[in-house]
Amino acid sequence: MSSTSEVDQTTIPAQQGPRPRFHYPLPMQEPSHVPTDVAAQVQAWKESYGWTELSPEPHYVPGTATGWALGRSSTPETSKALLRAIGCAMEWALVIDDDVLDHPEARSRASEVIRLVGQITHVMESPGYRVPKNESPFIAAVHDVMEQLRPECTPTQAARMSAGMRCLLTSGVHKIHLDEPNEDEYLALRMHDVGGYAWATFIEMCGPAPITDEDWNAPAVQALVGCTSLIVGLENDVFSYHKEKAEGQTSPNFVGVLQATRRLSFDQAVTLAIETRDRLMLLILRLRERLMPTAEPPLQYLIERLGQFIMANTEVTLSAPRYNPSAADRFAVEDVAKTPACWAPSLSTTDTSPLPYPSISWWWDHC
Repeated sequence: MSSTSEVDQTTIPAQQGPRPRFHYPLPMQEPSHVPTDVAAQVQAWKESYGWTELSPEPHYVPGTATGWALGRSSTPETSKALLRAIGCAMEWALVIDDDVLDHPEARSRASEVIRLVGQITHVMESPGYRVPKNESPFIAAVHDVMEQLRPECTPTQAARMSAGMRCLLTSGVHKIHLDEPNEDEYLALRMHDVGGYAWATFIEMCGPAPITDEDWNAPAVQALVGCTSLIVGLENDVFSYHKEKAEGQTSPNFVGVLQATRRLSFDQAVTLAIETRDRLMLLILRLRERLMPTAEPPLQYLIERLGQFIMANTEVTLSAPRYNPSAADRFAVEDVAKTPACWAPSLSTTDTSPLPYPSISWWWDHC
């Protein structure tokens, strides 16, 4: 498959109407550090597999978003080897998403995609796997990611990360086969294919100590991870709707699902998508309030950094060429948090009742 990154970004239409904005009700602190040296290493690793990033202007530095996201999830004491491994995993996941799962030809090549996903999940879960010569770069790269990660984390953390990536890949495959998903079907997949469960494990790896199985698997903690992941997914859906259509992507988007299921206009669907996101944010505030007072330091670290994951997603989105082809529309990533125009002044709703979706309504039982 050819890469969707090869689409001429100047042909991607700007988002219609004003730029969507989201309210972030948690503290907007600066990241404690930005590992630009690690980000440069990750970029070189990515390019070694033939995945180049288009640079719209000579002064644009590829890897800026990677360094910023890594800084939001880690501390200055975090091992640089671990940060490099996480950065490589993050970039690999973006390539898989663009070049395989969301490729315009994904549906017509579904059997090829399924075969590749099966190979990838096997390699991730196979310590000691021997990569054949001339293997697909997708396979060789994910094998290298796992070889980097395993020495830097516990076996349980490696298994959690592999499980998160498996969720991302299988949900992406399922979306290929969903012609007209209802809202609940879509959200059940979207919370996984955005990669939030893997990212939660990356955050845990950067924390002061591993999180116990009892804490990690607690329903309230899993609800918090799922809710965070879904917020990021819905924000991306609103931001990237026109980009996806311009690139010919056929996988569903929550804005489009709302238009189809409720016969809404585009603007009405965006408004409802943002309200759904904001009701999830209200849930996160309640889950944090319940969990934080009794959480041990490793869990406290995860809870706090999951909030920064949401914030980093907005920062990267507003600064990334993939969403803002024109330099005039982009912000410097370090300026987003301190620019009020980038954020909605308040949430669009005060409704704290459970959303009417069976796949996620149980989250409200634990706040």
